[in-house]
Amino acid sequence: MARETPLISVALCTWNGARWLRPQLDSILTQEDVALELVVLDDASTDDTLAILREYVARDGRIRLHANAGNLGHLRSFGTCMGMCTGDFIAPADQDDVWHPRKLRTLSDAMGEHSLAYCDSRYIDADGQPTGRKVSDDLPMRSGREVLPILLQNSVSGHAALMRREVFSVAQPFPRHGYHDWWLAMIAATHHGIAYVDEPLVDFRRHAGNCSAVGHAHSAATTISRSQREADWFRQRTELAHVFVQRYGICLHPRLGEWAGLLERLSTGEARGLFALAWRDRDVLGGPLAALRLAASYGAKARRIRRAHH
Repeated sequence: MARETPLISVALCTWNGARWLRPQLDSILTQEDVALELVVLDDASTDDTLAILREYVARDGRIRLHANAGNLGHLRSFGTCMGMCTGDFIAPADQDDVWHPRKLRTLSDAMGEHSLAYCDSRYIDADGQPTGRKVSDDLPMRSGREVLPILLQNSVSGHAALMRREVFSVAQPFPRHGYHDWWLAMIAATHHGIAYVDEPLVDFRRHAGNCSAVGHAHSAATTISRSQREADWFRQRTELAHVFVQRYGICLHPRLGEWAGLLERLSTGEARGLFALAWRDRDVLGGPLAALRLAASYGAKARRIRRAHH
């Protein structure tokens, strides 16, 4: 009996990505064993991005190209682009990565009854050369139906994910700050859960223009700017926790309210109660060692913030 071939919408947002765009377009359009539409939204590029996209549109009828009249930014563009997708499954795509030819089929097969499936990614540099590391070297790769680990230590990147369309629908509107894929992962976890494929199916390009901080090293010489980034990092998590509780109710996820208060204090450098809360939730966070590691990492960030303000 032949396997079902799902219709998957790839949502690709572009902005001044001409340098890396062709390899990514080629890798998307040569995905194996899936029915595909590619929805592209350009966010007012000023380089040759639109010319390249129009060239591909002229030779492949699966591409639908749209362009913003002005620059809307990463978050609003992805929300708009995903809203134009027609498939039952949506795969967000970044303009500068390269996908394994069976990425989408592998994630589709792995999804089962879950709301979202995602894979590991291999880091490459700006020139496309492997760095020898993967996302799983930097983060615990989360799965299942617990939303707290996703809030505190998200490993689900949009470029590596495939989700059911209803995840996007329920997630609207996106919170004003933070990353869309982070929020979508929280929604997926609390519905039918997340499946993880322990295989690097994306070459994840890291360069100075990336929106995501995953895989970037920060110099110890930039202590003040680093502390500012880390304060914002805590504030993003605080907002996500507050928005989630407001929309879905504290009764379903009672831990989030306490963590929201702690995250807000951490953003000012105050770490009181951190280890006690992490230890209490150790089973949800992956066990005692994982909980202590998370608390130690959060505590180090809070100390840097406090030192920068005193």
